[in-house]
Amino acid sequence: MIALRKAPSSYDERFMDTMANEYLERTPWTELRLAAVRDLVDPQPGDRILDLGCAAGAITHYLSSFGTESVGIDFEPLAIAKARELFPECTFEVADATALPFPDASFDKAVAADFVEHIRDDVFVAMCAELRRVLVLGGTFALYAPNPRHLIERMKERDFVLAQNPTHIGLRDADHMTRVLEQGGFRVLRSEWRPSFFRGLRAVEKVAGPRLDLFRYRLCVLAQSV
Repeated sequence: MIALRKAPSSYDERFMDTMANEYLERTPWTELRLAAVRDLVDPQPGDRILDLGCAAGAITHYLSSFGTESVGIDFEPLAIAKARELFPECTFEVADATALPFPDASFDKAVAADFVEHIRDDVFVAMCAELRRVLVLGGTFALYAPNPRHLIERMKERDFVLAQNPTHIGLRDADHMTRVLEQGGFRVLRSEWRPSFFRGLRAVEKVAGPRLDLFRYRLCVLAQSV
């Protein structure tokens, strides 16, 4: 049985271990996340992909399994240390997403999976400017993030059963996400959602989600630099 868990309030070594185990054990939460990322990014052999806010390196490693040249960055040194320990064959760098240590046009694609909810709008826009610099012309940016209008997020907001993650300072609905991306110089190509991995709830979401934001668990957005 899958139980709802409270989110951590800080990204310490224990959190990094938890994130790593989620990926290594391929939990339902992870499988949902990986499937969405693969669909959005469409990783192809030789693609140069930047993984923003890589944490313990799961998405970077996953994308590399398709023959891509993936690089993961995170502002937290503990995250990069863990990622390098787990996946020494991949490249990871401690870096600020608003001041990327890469030359112009270094990447074909970028991805942010469960990252942008941790940053304010002004930081998001600054990050987009840097992404436009390091992406090739027409490069894509894939985003996977919580939907603040979903039932679970509303429960967290009210501290009902679940506690809100205090680092989630930038939860955005689909329209808000589109506005920030457009302000940052990207054009949204796809704006979709995914149901959760909770069996009973997932069945309800598939039926009600097309009509109600309350049942759209994760937002999936693909944008292109312009």
